[in-house]
Amino acid sequence: MIFKSILKKLKSFYVKHKKKISTTLRIIISVGLIAYLVFFRSEFKDFKTFAAILKTVNVPLVLASASLHLFGVWLSAFRWQILLKTQGIRLSVGFLSSSFLIGSFFNNLLPTSIGGDIFRSVDIAKKAKVSVGKSASILIIERFSGVLTAAVYAVIALFLGFRTVGTTSYTIPVIIFFVICIALGFIILNPALFKLDRLIQKVKFLAKIRHKLTEVYEIFQNFKTYKLAIFEVMVCGFALQLAVIASYWLVSRALGIDLSFASFIFIVPIVYTIAMLPISIGGTGVRENSLVFLMVALGAAGDRSTVTSLITFLIILSLGLLGALVYVIRPFILKQPLPDPAASDVSQIIEENSNEDK
Repeated sequence: MIFKSILKKLKSFYVKHKKKISTTLRIIISVGLIAYLVFFRSEFKDFKTFAAILKTVNVPLVLASASLHLFGVWLSAFRWQILLKTQGIRLSVGFLSSSFLIGSFFNNLLPTSIGGDIFRSVDIAKKAKVSVGKSASILIIERFSGVLTAAVYAVIALFLGFRTVGTTSYTIPVIIFFVICIALGFIILNPALFKLDRLIQKVKFLAKIRHKLTEVYEIFQNFKTYKLAIFEVMVCGFALQLAVIASYWLVSRALGIDLSFASFIFIVPIVYTIAMLPISIGGTGVRENSLVFLMVALGAAGDRSTVTSLITFLIILSLGLLGALVYVIRPFILKQPLPDPAASDVSQIIEENSNEDK
């Protein structure tokens, strides 16, 4: 009886503080994985060893890598703009870049349950005076196009000969990932074939946001008519993924690591796929450890691979800090208030926006 009573109290406490517990665990995991990378996984004997490696860094190459990340922000905004235009939403690349940067701030620096994608959806909905459902559905397609291009690059890496890491074969997982992406893409462009509209109507727990999901369904249903836009989005996605791969390769070269560019065609898509697992803040720690693991497995030195991951981590954090600056100054420039970041529930945000629409 006492044991059941304790379990009941623990369950009640967890349900009441679920979001806080989840956020705390993700912070602990992020910090723990970075600490593990620096103090246990690396081959640093002391701080002098770390400092000695930093002195050898080719700064221009690191700056070139950071520039590619900035170019990636612009290219992501341009891809986003193409998708928005299909729905009659016309916003400048500059505004979309600012929204993307602020989204990076939410994703990588704020331990909250409101992610950067949620912010971006609400930001565009308020700016363009459209529903969150419409804005979110476009963002889903934009995000998915990035995942699909990563899967294509992973398959290209297989043809380049990168099929195993040590004794572990990555051929089957990559092929499965690619097939799943193709299948999801087919579902997104042909939702009627799978009767998703009927599913939305039948599932009871979706009642509160059913009208929003129906709107998402209708946009997916009509989107396949924009073949040129889909082609342009995929071209942007391949260019963006190539820029990310090049940025990682440049940092490795800045540290004298002699891995080929083709190696990073294999490494980066896998790292970013693993980083999407929702177990840390913005993939922090997971991304860095998986990068070091793959680089070392392909022959790079452990200490320099660790510094490579830390430098790329700092570049990503710098983009987040830039996003924080934009978040502070943009309302003064545009004279338009930003969406409230205190909102911690997706359904709450959607419901609030729905009430405004009415």
